[in-house]
Amino acid sequence: MAAIVLAAAASSAATSLGAGTFFAAVAGGAGGFLGGFVDRAIFGGGKARINQEGSRLTDLMVQASTYGKAIPVVYGNARIAGNVIWSRPIQEHVTTSTQSSGGGKGGGGGGGVETTTTSYTYTASLAVAICEGAISEVVRVWADSKQLDLTQGSYTLYLGDETQLPDTYISSFYTAGQTPAYRGMSYVVIKDFPLGDFGNRIPNFTFEVRRTLKKPFDLEDKIKDITIIPGAGEFVYDTVVQEKTSGQQDVSGNFVQGGKVTKMNLNNLNNKADMLVALDNLKANLPNVEWVSVVVNWFSDSVDPAVSIIKPAVEFDGQGARVAPDDWAVGSFTRTTAHEILTFPDGTPTYGGTPTDKSIVRLCQELKARGYNVLFYPMVQVDTITPQSKPWRGRITATTIADANNFFTRTNGYNGFITHYANLNVGGVLLKNNIDAFMIGSELIGLTQYMNPTGVFPAVTQLKSLAATVKSAVGAGVKVMYGGDWSEYHSVNGWYNLDPLWSDSNIDAVAIDCYFPLTPDLPQSQIDYQAVYDGWTQDEGWDYYWDGTRTTQTFYSGSTYAWKNVQHWWNSTHTNPDASGTAWTAKMKPVWFSELGFPSVDGCSNQPNVFVDPDSVESFYPRGSRGRVDFLAQRTALDASIDYLDAQNVLDANFIPRKFIWTWDARPFPFFPDLGSVWADGSNWKTGHWVQGKLGLSNLGQIVADLLKKVGYDTTMYDTSRLTDIVSGFIITNRQTVRACLEQLSTAYFFDMVESDGLLKFIKRGKVSNTTVDFTELVPGDDAINTFSITRTQELELPRQVDVIYLNRTADYQAGTQSSQRQTVKAVDYATVNLPIVLSDQEAKVVADVTLYNAWVGRVQYQFTVPPKYALLEPTDVITVTKDGAAYVMRINSTKLVRNGMQEIMAVAEDVSSYDFYNPAGTGTPNLQPPTSISATRLELLDLPAFPTDAVTDAYLRYGVVGLGGDWTGSAVYRSDDGGSNYALMQTLTAQATIGAVLNIIPAGTIYTWDNSTTIDVLLTFGQLQSVTDIAVLNGANVCVIGDEVIQFQTATLLDTNKYRLSNLLRGRLGTEWAVSGHVAGERFIMLTNALARELMASSGWSISKKYKPVTIGSTLGATTAQDFTYAARALKPYEPVHIVGSRNTGGDLTINWKRRTRIGGDWRDAVDIPLSEESERYEVEIMQGVTLKRTITGLTSPTTIYTAAQQVTDFGSAQSSVSVKVYQLSAAVGRGNAGIATI
Repeated sequence: MAAIVLAAAASSAATSLGAGTFFAAVAGGAGGFLGGFVDRAIFGGGKARINQEGSRLTDLMVQASTYGKAIPVVYGNARIAGNVIWSRPIQEHVTTSTQSSGGGKGGGGGGGVETTTTSYTYTASLAVAICEGAISEVVRVWADSKQLDLTQGSYTLYLGDETQLPDTYISSFYTAGQTPAYRGMSYVVIKDFPLGDFGNRIPNFTFEVRRTLKKPFDLEDKIKDITIIPGAGEFVYDTVVQEKTSGQQDVSGNFVQGGKVTKMNLNNLNNKADMLVALDNLKANLPNVEWVSVVVNWFSDSVDPAVSIIKPAVEFDGQGARVAPDDWAVGSFTRTTAHEILTFPDGTPTYGGTPTDKSIVRLCQELKARGYNVLFYPMVQVDTITPQSKPWRGRITATTIADANNFFTRTNGYNGFITHYANLNVGGVLLKNNIDAFMIGSELIGLTQYMNPTGVFPAVTQLKSLAATVKSAVGAGVKVMYGGDWSEYHSVNGWYNLDPLWSDSNIDAVAIDCYFPLTPDLPQSQIDYQAVYDGWTQDEGWDYYWDGTRTTQTFYSGSTYAWKNVQHWWNSTHTNPDASGTAWTAKMKPVWFSELGFPSVDGCSNQPNVFVDPDSVESFYPRGSRGRVDFLAQRTALDASIDYLDAQNVLDANFIPRKFIWTWDARPFPFFPDLGSVWADGSNWKTGHWVQGKLGLSNLGQIVADLLKKVGYDTTMYDTSRLTDIVSGFIITNRQTVRACLEQLSTAYFFDMVESDGLLKFIKRGKVSNTTVDFTELVPGDDAINTFSITRTQELELPRQVDVIYLNRTADYQAGTQSSQRQTVKAVDYATVNLPIVLSDQEAKVVADVTLYNAWVGRVQYQFTVPPKYALLEPTDVITVTKDGAAYVMRINSTKLVRNGMQEIMAVAEDVSSYDFYNPAGTGTPNLQPPTSISATRLELLDLPAFPTDAVTDAYLRYGVVGLGGDWTGSAVYRSDDGGSNYALMQTLTAQATIGAVLNIIPAGTIYTWDNSTTIDVLLTFGQLQSVTDIAVLNGANVCVIGDEVIQFQTATLLDTNKYRLSNLLRGRLGTEWAVSGHVAGERFIMLTNALARELMASSGWSISKKYKPVTIGSTLGATTAQDFTYAARALKPYEPVHIVGSRNTGGDLTINWKRRTRIGGDWRDAVDIPLSEESERYEVEIMQGVTLKRTITGLTSPTTIYTAAQQVTDFGSAQSSVSVKVYQLSAAVGRGNAGIATI
């Protein structure tokens, strides 16, 4: 007897799928006829079974601290909660700050008040077990729902290999030798983790883990050469983080920040440039890469070479932003002279800008430092929207000799593009010294195939000249080559047009962008590894060619013009139609494949050169494709192609020694493609040629083999070779049998397991019928009546809907649901499939559709007996029984040897087409948010006049902060009283002040009354402004400080993002008339609101320069730049006296009178004088002659004095008709106040 050991839906799944009858329909009784050894080894000993519940999706996100808890097992990528295996008591940290305020004299007298503030913070140190090791890496970590930056804080990760040593931090708390190493288990030690953001409790830590099962000679190990794109992005290749600050220039031409700073090339959780993270990932996923090709784009504005201008491009013109530390620069081009990338009607750009020269050199230096050889690959793109959007560079087509020549030689032509990089020198660093090969271009087929009337190909001649120029510049140590398109490299109409270039002494190798069609427009169901491998030496381009409409197929008479037969072309001399031989000789130079790749869609090997980009006129699916995302198809095509090409290279080392896989991206996965708000082309990733995020995943067969290994099976006991599916992630969290694990996998990937020929064979569903049995051949059963028994499950016992619950990577591995439903049936049951498997929305939709459909197809079961001629039939075979003109297609579940060598067969109805279902699934937006980073804090320290709410003796330093980046979470402000040796915390601020700068120069305006003529243009870093009524202004609304002048405004008009125009002003408020004049462009603008903090300053700290640091939360004192500030206690300075007048007596004496003002409590009340606000009333008067002081009158205790005629004669030589004076009110704390100035 033989039976399916495991079916695609087995008993534990049947429980959740709607019970016994449905299970019988789907599983066909599988799992109930297990051989003894298999039964004991995989499913536990004995015949009695204990039902064990498998991994639940609800288990995966809940952290525990449990003895005896099963160690989770992860395959592929998955997010999982940990188990706390060690911890210290939560630590309390006490911070005390003291503020002193004196009694009288503005804080300088006795009897003061000392205020002590004590704050408490808490940290935890713990170790969290993640899963069974060894893992490849921890990709991301969450504390509750907050993603953590593992570069910030103290984290030690152990991958879980068998050689890891005990953690030194944990060991420090125990006797030597008493700390376990936890070998075979991955875990993380977290030291002094701050708990403030989590309610002073230990948060729930979850980890995105990658564990890749690898076998020898996997595709990932075979890849030796890779291209890096996108080639467009001003700083996409930079290894230094660049910050873009939005803003504009003030009237003096100075840049003013408006809005937040964004980090242009830091979109990851590693706190370093995206390019560096992408290179780290490259090494982790493709460990044997030797050569890296760096693609760099300039842009043509037309496909017409007669008018085409080629320039580097920028993403913005520089008027609305600046970049630091290195703004964009390519050669002599600036943001104003470069091409500005076009935008679609929705505002999205067509491309990124050209990478800066500095970033190119830095990247090549980084690659060399990592041990890679570098191929530099400049590539022109066409940036047009009309009449064609983003056409291929091969569409640049010459029709005259002048067009072909001018394309290369004109100012801002192609030659300038290429020679710029051949001669690139950035700060004394030469690009040529950091590369190993240089491409002078590729795929210019519309130019190179143009032949002039004399039989010359002018563009080829230009390329020869360009090659000579480049070779002269880069030297003999750098290989120079041109990349011919797969349809270009060979010949055109029999003419070997590129042979003059290929044979040129300045060209070191024949480079081909290799996208040959390898399979003849087949559906993916007919394409496997062997079909792709064989496609290199057969079919289109080898045996035959199509006409332009692909309606007529013509077979070659030989290999001469078979363009896919590169080896024949390379190994032959070439003769043109005019019988002239070319300069090419057999095997003259090596052949490199400068590009080799496939889109990740079904049918990708039919037409590898096409790609899907809705914004491009070149957007297509391959011929024969049904437009389905298919990572496995891409992988199979790459695997077979590399194997074939490597085999040819073994025969001759110069034949394709290098083959650059297209492509790896400088933007690291998963941030690209998930961050759609950052990169507009992320939606193209799933169907595109990118391999990152698609390679490095686990193979279904390898996972099954690993599970079998856990129960003692070796490789001679099973065959998993047919299980080729790519598994994004699979998690085992509970104690469960291997059977339970296999059931979950078989439910998602539709395979069965059968004992055959002494092996456990794992068979994929979807096989076509390979045997037909006619009813007349069937043998009657024992009752001699039911020769062909058919059993049908009634409709009411079947599900109406199947819901598949799965782990959704783009939703941060939260549970997703996809459903399939039958509408016109009597069934009412709903079935649920819980899968601890990472699936895409589309993959889960297929599982739901196929499961439901098979439940209804499989309601029909068959039982019959066949004669000995069918003895080789075994479970999982798909056969057809014909009876009365009807064909019954079925899948065998079990066979039983009965009398005389006959077999009794039990089978279930099968529709193999169901495994090819593809109904588009509803998809959500990825949850991934742009990673946060620590942004700098701008601190504004304010020495302001007293506020109406201040006490008379209060001397407050007011200060406000604003985060310069969008990720700002707060800042702790520190001050040093000893020149920077020690710092004390002043206050931690989480509210941002409304801060900006003034764009225009404010003229001196009206004071004491409304200024309706002056307007002020303000650009804010943070905050919003609003208009109020005039009464509200008089009641204290809309108060700001500009420079040192305090101003109120009634109207705030929004002009642009973060830009306002202020009008209807009250100037010189709070006694700042002295600051009304002398304004400059770019002055600070700060709203005086409750967002400002204040600190009472003791007199010992006045007029002394101190250092201040605004330390952003998450940063450190050492990483924060100090700023110097001297507090002069302006809050205690008396206002300038007003209404200064003079009168003379008959003797010429000048009586000077004035009105004092008050700092506090100056409201107008009838019959009541204003408060003095000073310890005593005292004044001084200065007599001036221009800027020269002539006399100071002191000791004044009332607002009047007499400047006698005699004194005037002494000071000036005669009595004066008018005198210039300065009048000061005195403060006991700070001395003179602001001067009232008048000529009387």
